[in-house]
Amino acid sequence: MYTAGITTGFGELAMEFHVGNSKLTDTVSYPVMALGVGNIIWTPTAAILGKRPTIITSMLIFLGCCIWSIKASTFDSLTASRVVACFGAGSVESLGPAIIADMYMERYFATSMAVFSFFLSGGAQVGPMIAGFLITAKGWRWFFILCAILIGANLLLVLFFLPETNYRPSGLNQPYAGSYWKDLVNFKNRGTEPAGVVSWFRRFSLPFRFILVPQALFAAASYGVFLGGIVMISTFSPQYFIPPPYLFKASGLGLFSLASALGILVAYPIAGPFTDWLSRYLGRRSRSEFHVPEYRMPALIIPFIVAPPGLLLFSYTISEGRSVYIAAIGAALQVSSVTFVPSVVLSVMVDGWPAAGSEAMVLINAGKNLVAFAITVSLPSWQARKGLVRMTWEMVAIEWAVLALGLPLYFAGPWLRQKTMWIVHEDAKEQLQVGN
Repeated sequence: MYTAGITTGFGELAMEFHVGNSKLTDTVSYPVMALGVGNIIWTPTAAILGKRPTIITSMLIFLGCCIWSIKASTFDSLTASRVVACFGAGSVESLGPAIIADMYMERYFATSMAVFSFFLSGGAQVGPMIAGFLITAKGWRWFFILCAILIGANLLLVLFFLPETNYRPSGLNQPYAGSYWKDLVNFKNRGTEPAGVVSWFRRFSLPFRFILVPQALFAAASYGVFLGGIVMISTFSPQYFIPPPYLFKASGLGLFSLASALGILVAYPIAGPFTDWLSRYLGRRSRSEFHVPEYRMPALIIPFIVAPPGLLLFSYTISEGRSVYIAAIGAALQVSSVTFVPSVVLSVMVDGWPAAGSEAMVLINAGKNLVAFAITVSLPSWQARKGLVRMTWEMVAIEWAVLALGLPLYFAGPWLRQKTMWIVHEDAKEQLQVGN
């Protein structure tokens, strides 16, 4: 919500700070990059200090910088506040899937990942709708006031209802404090590293091993490319809907983003439960003694068919000034991909590397945000060179090409996992189950 919601206020920001569209895009692109950097920093910190204290610390940074956004008096100050705020918010992207891996069995991975992706992407779609009406009525600063209120409420919920999920090797666990409430305030020895802080740089380096794991690179690229397509819609919506023939206010842009959220609502029951069912079905048909995480990957045929045509429909509609309702359908189809794609690729990684799932999530989320940042920051110059429609065709070709790489991974995934086993640290190797 915080990252994407401000796009509905681009018109107001342009008038107040006298900046053009390329500068306005910076308020989205650089925060997206900061989310990825946050992933890299917060995950090793959680391994040392524990997930609960790390999330609390990151949320305090998020809240403080949101207040900074409220008080920002220059465009550069606003952009800087959003960058640092998103660095704090980045903890949830990697630690969220890691907490899921701590709490749920393999058969529910895709469903739980779909719920996580639903709320993560739902905020990015519902947030602009709320922001649009609020900015129209009260101005853009009130959007950040609302964000600060919600972050504060969320922080309170975390303080009272998010226990530590880290578990250390047998014999090293912190003794249970005796009650749920006492355990919440016990922050000592919550990390998984017996050596403590001196192990931070070693933990920091571990995710980069997954650069040589094809499944991790595919997950980062596919998730990032489709996220980039969604940012493309959010960025171009103000540019095309505020001038004639649409003449949208911020509230109208918000309603348009709400239509996109319908894509997430429709995709969720298919993305999660269907993907888990498909994995169990193909497992029974194979009659293999080993579980194969890649059995979830055929579910990617749905976003392959649905999402890229949706982006084309959106582009052709707004470039020709046609019905906004048709453009909304196209946006909804593209937005559905952020539920479909991560529910498959993230569950494959958590399932295939259970002991190193949080490290894989770091690389995937950082890589995903880096890809989305590269796409977002290049949008103004890309559009100027190619035009909206031709640029969209190139973006769609990239989406199809990246998803097509899932086909060889489906067949060669178990073999590749076996060949790259040496990359993963020892405690992960013991838990790998390779189908061959």
